[in-house]
Amino acid sequence: MTTDTTSRRPVLPGAGAKVTSARGVRGDGRRAHRRRAVVAAARDVFVASGYHGARMEEISARAGISKPVLYDHFANKLDLYLAVLQQYLDRMVAGVRVAVAADTTPLSRVRGAVSVYFDFVDEDPGGHVLVFESPVHSEPSIEWRVRSAMRACADLVAAEIRADGVAAAPADMYAWSLVGTSHLAARHWLDAGRPISKQDAVEVTAALCWNGLSGCSRRSDH
Repeated sequence: MTTDTTSRRPVLPGAGAKVTSARGVRGDGRRAHRRRAVVAAARDVFVASGYHGARMEEISARAGISKPVLYDHFANKLDLYLAVLQQYLDRMVAGVRVAVAADTTPLSRVRGAVSVYFDFVDEDPGGHVLVFESPVHSEPSIEWRVRSAMRACADLVAAEIRADGVAAAPADMYAWSLVGTSHLAARHWLDAGRPISKQDAVEVTAALCWNGLSGCSRRSDH
C-alpha cells in the first residue's frame, strides 16, 4: 500500500464542475445522464448551503432541468441527499479496498488505508462535513448508511488482519480502532489548520496504528 492515492482513489464525477446538458443523449442514457447531472448539482448546493439551506429549485436550475423532471428522479430532498451521501461513502470504501489489497508491505497497506481519510478531508472538506457532520444525522437512513460504510471499511481491514493469523474478535477490534483513529485524526488535522504536512500527519497516524497492530497477539484463542 502506498501513499500515492491519485491513481487508486476514484474521484466523484463532476465535483466542482459545471453540469453538462443531456441534450443529444437518448433513452435510458439520457435518463442516467440527467440523474448524474442532478446528483452533481445537488452535491455542490448541499456543500455550499447545507441540507436545510439547499433548495430544490436551485438544484434543478443548476442541473439544467425543470423541477418536475427533478422530482421524476428523486422523490424529495432527503432522497437526493442520500444519493449524494452514498457517492461519498462508496468512494471511501473503494479507497480502503484498494489500499488493503495493494501488493506492498503490511505497513504500507496500513499507511494507505489511513491516507484515504486524510485525502477525503483534504481534497473535499465540504463532502466530509456532509458525511460525518450532517445536520440531519439523526435521520435513520443517513445514520445507517454511514455506519454501514464504516463497517465495510473495518471489515476490509479486519480481513487482512485475520489473514495474518489474528483471531476474528480481536481483528475486528483492531480494524475498528484503525478506522476510527484515522477518521478522527484526519478531522483534527483539518480543523487545526493543517499544522503539519498531510504526509507527516499520515505517517504519525499510521505509526500509531502500526505499533498496535504489529504487537497484537496471534493466538487463535485470544
